[in-house]
Amino acid sequence: MISDKQHIAELIDLCARKGVKNVVLSPGSRNAPLTICFDEHPDIRCYVVPDERSAGFVALGMSLELDDPVAICCTSGSASLNYAPAIAEAYYQKISLLVLTA
Repeated sequence: MISDKQHIAELIDLCARKGVKNVVLSPGSRNAPLTICFDEHPDIRCYVVPDERSAGFVALGMSLELDDPVAICCTSGSASLNYAPAIAEAYYQKISLLVLTA
């Protein structure tokens, strides 16, 4: 197990089993366990984009180009609201985007 928080490790393993190979991280203190566990998972590649709005669109483009689900992960509060434009775009274009917030 990569994390001492079993539920976090199980979530990351589930993501990998369901085909998530790439994750765009916007690190913060509240999502640190997710960030660390994603980073240490051998089957998942991580990209760090601190600005959440940009991160959402980076992940959207990756998912569109790769034709694979891509995860985005940020801390809590207003950070997750910055994902909204990319989430709306993914929804209407039917692009696989997994959104995880702390």
